[in-house]
Amino acid sequence: MKFVTKLCFWGFLFFLLIHVSGLILSERQKADRGDTFIETATSTDSKKTEEESTETIEDTEETETETEATTEMYVTTEDNSISNKTEATTTEETTTTEAPKTTAQTTEAFSPTQVQPQHSEKTNDYETYIFVGDSRYVQMSSYAESDDTFIAENGVGYKFLSSHMDEIVSLSDENTKIVIGLGVNDVFSGTRKYKELLLDLRSRTNADIYYMLINPVDDELCASNGYSVTNEVIDNFNINMQGDLIGSGVKTIDANSYLKVIGYTTRDGLHYNAETSRNIYNYVKEQMMQNQ
Repeated sequence: MKFVTKLCFWGFLFFLLIHVSGLILSERQKADRGDTFIETATSTDSKKTEEESTETIEDTEETETETEATTEMYVTTEDNSISNKTEATTTEETTTTEAPKTTAQTTEAFSPTQVQPQHSEKTNDYETYIFVGDSRYVQMSSYAESDDTFIAENGVGYKFLSSHMDEIVSLSDENTKIVIGLGVNDVFSGTRKYKELLLDLRSRTNADIYYMLINPVDDELCASNGYSVTNEVIDNFNINMQGDLIGSGVKTIDANSYLKVIGYTTRDGLHYNAETSRNIYNYVKEQMMQNQ
């Protein structure tokens, strides 16, 4: 009986041990499954968080890109606006700015050449106007029309005219007007040589030929600057030249009397300022147009 009782007791302990072990093992398995589920859920949440973060970054980049594009558009528009304003301002300034007035300098030698100054458009039907003269014509060339031809040099007289006769003839035809404005530099030599040259030129060309009488000076300024010429000497020369050219086919232009009426200004007694040079040029052109 005792043996049976002991056997039952040990069997019950063995069964209890197995049952407890089974319970422990079951709990461990449940714990393991719980950890795996938590890790899986955590991993899934992390992936979702990363994806959301990535989308947020992409959205942020797109927003920044749009912002930069907007900024570039704004800057471009502002620059273009400034540029347009600048161009408009430049155009307005160009339109309202007048060309500076300049006075021709006569202290430097002026080589005999065909001068092509910039001035107003042609105002006559003649194809060519040829101006032959000294330093006063060098000054006047600065205010002439663009199609005028100037053969002029400082300090010259009838010898200069003689040496350029062939050139003058070659440049002229029946549609040409020739103006000779020499004499002040050799006024004391008389009119005879000029008359001979003018008559020779008349015989060699079909152009209209004009002699412009010597224009006045400022006696006091001339004396103070070492010029010996006076208005009295000039007036005597002009009277003689007008008499010599009567019936010769060479016409005279008396700008001397014109300047004495309207007034004139010189820089050194002999050479004129810009306004007087323009007045002489315009008067000479008007006289030639009236005698067409």
